[in-house]
Amino acid sequence: MAAPEWGDFRIVLALGRGGSVAAAGRLLAIDSSTVSRRLTAIEEALGAVLVIRGGREFCLTAEGREAFAAAAAIEAAVGHATAAIHAAKTGLDGVVRISCVSAITNVLLPFEDFVRARHPRLVVQLIPTNRSVDLAKGDADVAIRNTRPTEGDLIARRGFELGMGVYAANAYLAEHGVPQTLEDLRGHRLVQYSEAMLHLPWFAWIEQFADPQTPATRVESTESASNMVISGGGIAVLTCAQSDTIPTIARVFPEPIHQVQTWFAYHETSRNSARVKAIVELLAEYTDARRAMLRGV
Repeated sequence: MAAPEWGDFRIVLALGRGGSVAAAGRLLAIDSSTVSRRLTAIEEALGAVLVIRGGREFCLTAEGREAFAAAAAIEAAVGHATAAIHAAKTGLDGVVRISCVSAITNVLLPFEDFVRARHPRLVVQLIPTNRSVDLAKGDADVAIRNTRPTEGDLIARRGFELGMGVYAANAYLAEHGVPQTLEDLRGHRLVQYSEAMLHLPWFAWIEQFADPQTPATRVESTESASNMVISGGGIAVLTCAQSDTIPTIARVFPEPIHQVQTWFAYHETSRNSARVKAIVELLAEYTDARRAMLRGV
């Protein structure tokens, strides 16, 4: 037995509301013969008589009333979904989830209030993570990436530059001395990043100064590296925007060793979403106002 088509339920809905085949045809702007043919098709698909026909007498059977209720529910669900989709495209309300690397969470926390002041019904939810979230699967609405997205279904906009500097604990520098040149790093304990992170030049930078005869301390994230530095475990490359706010550590060299170009990315299905577009515009405005802090200069 073939399943009824969704469109056939519109016939039942019109029949129940119109009270006759002719009235149903007028409601649907189709001829009476089409109504009769499609009514027969859905009755055959369901294996039940939905309408009692007899001269001018016309009424729904028990099965017909159940089909009518289902048709009304389908209509309501479609209407609700249509309104929700339209609101998502045009309305500046709801939640927008932003994925970002954990190392800049402290910079982005005030962004929630920044957005709320502009659009009180728009809510920002930060998702700090060191993995690349899948925007196509809806893991986030917007992602701040530290490399340009290569996925063809993503829309990317150039973001801000994120400075990376060389840091050590004040206590470590007091005990072991402050390196005066880059070459002086060779005589210090260095915190190095895991092999999986070395394809990024700012994480690989310190490798050139590591002593191959010295056991390396390797970490999986900037958070782990920061914790190692804070505890006096050595010298590491960290983000300036976060590390400059930690009073117990200091830059070994005054200038950042690298500027990371970030990107704001979102999925092409959000191209017409007013709230996503608004968040990306506000992110650009917010980070541009904090350009020097983010660059570490």
